[in-house]
Amino acid sequence: MTDHQGPLDTLPKGNYQQILTIANYYSTKQMIDQVLSEDHDYMSWKLKEIRTGGTMNTFLNMNNYNFGPGSEPQQVSDNKLNKVPSDLTFVKDVYDETREEEMDSIQQENGSSEELSYDDQFKLLVMNLDEDQSNRFEVFHRTSLNKGQVKKLATTVCNQTITENLRVFLQAIGKVFAGEIIELALDVRKKAFVGKMVCEYDKRREIGHKLKKYLKKLTILVEKNNSNANDTTNNPEFNVNELFDNDSIDENESDTYYDDEDNEMKEVISGNKLLKSEKNTQEVRSGLITRYNRLVKTFNSLDISFEKYQNSPLMPEHIREAARLYYLQKEAVVTNAWRGQGESSGTMFR
Repeated sequence: MTDHQGPLDTLPKGNYQQILTIANYYSTKQMIDQVLSEDHDYMSWKLKEIRTGGTMNTFLNMNNYNFGPGSEPQQVSDNKLNKVPSDLTFVKDVYDETREEEMDSIQQENGSSEELSYDDQFKLLVMNLDEDQSNRFEVFHRTSLNKGQVKKLATTVCNQTITENLRVFLQAIGKVFAGEIIELALDVRKKAFVGKMVCEYDKRREIGHKLKKYLKKLTILVEKNNSNANDTTNNPEFNVNELFDNDSIDENESDTYYDDEDNEMKEVISGNKLLKSEKNTQEVRSGLITRYNRLVKTFNSLDISFEKYQNSPLMPEHIREAARLYYLQKEAVVTNAWRGQGESSGTMFR
C-alpha cells in the first residue's frame, strides 16, 4: 500500500492481487469502525458538554419542587414494606454534612465567624484563578471604554452635557454590556463548531460505509479471479458467502445522491454501475480502485475535532446572533441569571 496519509491506505494501480485478501478486508473494516467509534465518543462528549453544565449545588437544587397535597390519603399501612429504614442515608444529607464540617473547620482556623471583607474576597478570588484566567481577569479589570467616545455619545443622545459621575457610570455599564455580548458570541461560535463537527462526523460515517462496499467488491473480484486461475478441475461454483461468513455489508447496494448536484450524481451513478457489475475485468477493477482511493483520501482528510479553532477570531455573524439572543433573553430574564460563572457552567474569565 502507498500514500499513507491517515488511518487508511490507498491501493496501488498494479500488483494489488496480493493485498486484496479477505483478512485485509476485515482488518480495514475494523479500522474504519474503530475510527468512527472514537469520533462518536468525541462527538458525544462535546454535545454533552455544551448541553449540560454547572456544579453539584446546581444539580442538587434542580429537583426542589413544592408539591401540593394529593388526592390520595396521606396515611399508609404500617408494615415492613412501606417502612423507611432508620439507617438510610441520602446523598444530599452526606453532602450537606460534609460541607458544614468544612465550613466549621475553616471558621475555627480563622478564629472568627465573620464574613470576609470585599478586599479579602477579591484576594481569595485572584488566588484561586489559574494563570490563563488570571491574565484574562487582569485584562478585563483594567480595560475601560474610551472616555471621550462615551461622553460624546451620551451628550448626543441626551442633548446636554453630562456630569463626570454619570460618565463613569455609563462607562462601567457599557463595559458590562460589551462583556455580555462577547460571552454570548463565544457561545454562538462554540455551537457553530459543534454543528460543523456533527456534519463532518455524518459525512465520515457515510464515506466509511462506501469504503467497505468498494473494498468488499474488489476483494470478491480478486478472489474469484484467483479461484478461476488455480482451479484446474470441475469444482462446484465459487461461493462468496462462505468466504465472508455472511458479512453484513452488501457490496451491491446502491449509493444515494441528490438530483440538484450534477457532478455528484454522475459520480455516484457510475460508481453504482461498477458495484452492480458482474464482469470481472481489469477495467472494472481499475474503476473500483480509483473510486476507493478517492474515498480514502477524503476519509483521512476529515477531522471532527475543533480544538484547533478555539483561538479563531469572532465573526460578524457571531456578534449579530449574540445580539439577537441577548434581546430575546432580556425580555423575560435578568442578565445575571444567564451568566456562565460561579455555580453555573464554570466558564469564568475563559
